[in-house]
Amino acid sequence: MSDINLPQCLFVGTAKAGTTTIEHALRAHPQVAIPRKETFYFDHEWMGGGKLPYPQQRDPSTVITGEQEYRELYRGLIGKTTVEIGTGYLYHHATAIPRILDVLGSGTRIGIVLRDPVERAWSSYMHFVKDTHESLDFRASLAREQERTAQGWDFMWHHVAMGMYARQVEAYLKAFPTTRVFFFEDMRKDADGFMRGVFDLAGVDPVKLPPVEAKNRSGEPRYRALQRLITTENPLKSLVRPLVRLVLPAERRQRARKYLKESNMKASRGMTAEDRTWLRDIYRTDVERLSATLGQDLFAKWHW
Repeated sequence: MSDINLPQCLFVGTAKAGTTTIEHALRAHPQVAIPRKETFYFDHEWMGGGKLPYPQQRDPSTVITGEQEYRELYRGLIGKTTVEIGTGYLYHHATAIPRILDVLGSGTRIGIVLRDPVERAWSSYMHFVKDTHESLDFRASLAREQERTAQGWDFMWHHVAMGMYARQVEAYLKAFPTTRVFFFEDMRKDADGFMRGVFDLAGVDPVKLPPVEAKNRSGEPRYRALQRLITTENPLKSLVRPLVRLVLPAERRQRARKYLKESNMKASRGMTAEDRTWLRDIYRTDVERLSATLGQDLFAKWHW
């Protein structure tokens, strides 16, 4: 008998809609095992293979491309409910779904988390602003989206396209009978109720967890030069890194880096009313279609 226990549940996205918060909550559950949040196995063809530098593309060492390597992640986890969270699987549904069906089967429990696509696009953009990877303003960044996509930039840069949910959701509903759609906005209103639904989909008992805190908060750096020093490769970091590694263990280095980044952040200036109206017009037809698919008035939910 194999001691490989492949995921019974996948949260397939979308990005910037609370999937990291879900991951932390599930990791804290005694019945759940998540060897890695994202393996990218079910959509690895879209990761670029390192042809472009990070963050335009993923570091190839973080992407699993072989089925056996994927299976080995879940060895020794018998008795646990195993879960993977892959934020690109919803967007790359045409590639991911056939592979999920082949490897995990149609009985896989699928969780989709959606967010107002306008707010999600802004959060996605700010994800790169906060680490100084994006120097363009919001409109200019969106204007470059198709060009960047054609060049093979990572899906996280597809700020507008990722929010065209209707076709993505329909594909999973058709392929997996147990697919459930959650909403980021419900997490904000009732975190405990939201997490009870997550645990139910995962097939584990509801447990009381510490207060749910949002992860991966967006913002703007107070001092761009300092943020760039923290988040990008540079001669100074190369010089001091060997000494720091001798003095501090990896976990403390990670905490220190996170503290420095967060201390240098300030609240985002926010999206302009003009940009919000413009994006709502872009998404309106898709939201109408998604509302019909889910039988919900998403215009009301998202306060459009």
